Amino acid sequence: MRKYELMMIVDPTVSEDDRASLLSEVKAELTTHGASALSEDVWGVKKLAYKINGSENGFYVLYNFESDGRAFKTISSDFNLRKGIWRYMFVRTDE
Repeated sequence: MRKYELMMIVDPTVSEDDRASLLSEVKAELTTHGASALSEDVWGVKKLAYKINGSENGFYVLYNFESDGRAFKTISSDFNLRKGIWRYMFVRTDE
């Protein structure tokens, strides 16, 4: 198992209840696909380097977890279908 980070930028105009639901779905999807030692670090609303969908702000969330990395293609396909997730990136952090 290798260590990974998932950085996500979520639409800041989404209500708090919808955002909490979205983040719990993301967490559930990661654990369903074999992620373990999952931790969530919510950074909140931050200014973006460039506008996304006309907005200058985004809601940032960072996940740290361990995985074999084989399910990222499936997870990425699912993330692309969610309107609330603007951007995301998986990064391997070990070694």
